[in-house]
Amino acid sequence: MKKILVPLLVLTLLCISAVAPAVGDEAVTLEVNTVKLPVYAADDPYPAEFGLAEQPEGEALPVLMLAVKKNLQIQASVQPKTVKNKKITLTLDNEAVAKISGNRITGQQPGETVLTIASVQDPSVTVRYRLLVYQPVTRLTLTAAEKSVAVGQTVALTPGYQPENATVKKVTWTSENEKVATVDENGVVTGVKRGNARIVAVAADGSNLRANISVKVTQTAEEITLDKAEATVDAGRNIVLKATVLPKDTDDKKVIWSSTDESVATVNKQGRVTGVALGDCEIICTSVSTGDVQAKATVHVLQPVTKIYFGDAPEIYAGETAQLTWFIEPENASNKNVTFKSGNEKILSVSEDGLITAHQAGNTWVSVVTQDGSKRQARINIKVFQHVTGVHMLRKTAYIDVGATSSTSAVLEPKNATNHNMTWESGDPSIATAKVIEKQRNRVDITGVSEGETYVYGTTEDGGFTTSILVKIGDWDHSLKLTQAYVEGADAILTVKNVSDLNITAVTVEVSVFDIDGNPVPANSKDFSNTFRMIYQRPLGPGESTKEAYWQTVNFMLPESLTVSDYVVKVTEFEIDHDWIKTIRPKNRPSKKCPVHI
Repeated sequence: MKKILVPLLVLTLLCISAVAPAVGDEAVTLEVNTVKLPVYAADDPYPAEFGLAEQPEGEALPVLMLAVKKNLQIQASVQPKTVKNKKITLTLDNEAVAKISGNRITGQQPGETVLTIASVQDPSVTVRYRLLVYQPVTRLTLTAAEKSVAVGQTVALTPGYQPENATVKKVTWTSENEKVATVDENGVVTGVKRGNARIVAVAADGSNLRANISVKVTQTAEEITLDKAEATVDAGRNIVLKATVLPKDTDDKKVIWSSTDESVATVNKQGRVTGVALGDCEIICTSVSTGDVQAKATVHVLQPVTKIYFGDAPEIYAGETAQLTWFIEPENASNKNVTFKSGNEKILSVSEDGLITAHQAGNTWVSVVTQDGSKRQARINIKVFQHVTGVHMLRKTAYIDVGATSSTSAVLEPKNATNHNMTWESGDPSIATAKVIEKQRNRVDITGVSEGETYVYGTTEDGGFTTSILVKIGDWDHSLKLTQAYVEGADAILTVKNVSDLNITAVTVEVSVFDIDGNPVPANSKDFSNTFRMIYQRPLGPGESTKEAYWQTVNFMLPESLTVSDYVVKVTEFEIDHDWIKTIRPKNRPSKKCPVHI
């Protein structure tokens, strides 16, 4: 409340007295100089703040305020000038409140009394005040429960007054930086912006005592954002969630991480999330300073594949399909999708669901790789077989001597057929027998039993296809006769005669070279042995003899030795009808020893 100072209060009192007027009929007056006095109008509410009681009825006296141990000097003038005694007297209704010494009043203790100022010349002439003595504040302090306050939050300041009996325990508040913090009339500070603000309190009793306190305004977290609102992680693996605390000038950006289900996923202090087991949970990021500010991310924990392997390799033939089987561990793997690949598409191809299609016989592999990022893989070797589609004999007719054994083979169709196993039997075991060759079961050993003709039959294990060969048993070793063989100079003269009924289409002889001591003399350009071959490849009908011009030598080289003495010529084999190769048994081979004629 504004203090009202009365600059000059002139109170004129008309007194009727038996004493004659000092000058004629002019009355005595008393004038108090209030320029330097704390005088308030009777209806001013300010003094009431110091405990002034209500004005008594019937007399509205102005109020004069005085602090304990302080004094007021009362200055007054008595009129008219003709008054002989211009002194005044001061009296109090309650002398315990204040002490009067001449015209000086000194406050003694808080309280209220009436001060009467009277003219000594005429004591009936007076000026009256309500004197209010109050205890001023001599020391002012400020305290706060917290010396910091968050933006948008409040903290109350508490003033402390000394002495304890101070009359007016009230202050006025101001903030020296209202952009940072404001303060209301009750000392409640509100944070406005991050920073520091000095709050000042001034005693309201007119003592002008000041106290101040520095309040730190902090910016608390208002929001937390995560770089992922939803994330997936494999069990046993981890990902990192990044948190941003807003606003940027937040004082304490520390956060606490937690998981709603640690049996599914855990999270450490740095936001590193580790998948534990298949399932979903929430990862919560909470502000340390403001527990109700949070952000959440949904984490899906997947179970990666730890192992993949194939079942048994299927048996598959070209032109067929077969389904691969494979196994994934663990059973609860989240993503069981896989990708297949063939090592050789020409041999087989594989579909996305593991169905293989065989194209041709051969060996290759199929690989499988998981699609869940675990990069687990497996490989299986697969052999593609070729079914037999047919069979025929390599030769049309077999010519075998009684007691001799010769072999021949069946040709499987196609050439790359996988299963070469066959069974063999003779049409007449009394003429010839048939026995499979174990290591090469598409071949058969035929043994002549007695002269005659029969068939040998072969049947494929795969498909049951059959074929046959005509077998003629006779004395075929003696079909040829070496009628002439000699060497003259560099020329070898050979004559072989067909003494059978066969149509012979080729004859092979072996020529061996020896020196005078019977030692071998190298004559073969390929293996440097002493033996080379001579081949006659012209038709040789029954009774016909070979002609000299049609013999051909094979791998022959002129012997270096000058001591060549003999050539030994042996007929070893012949061809019948461009089909059967008849090998003459060594004991029956026609031969001649040919001396060298120079």
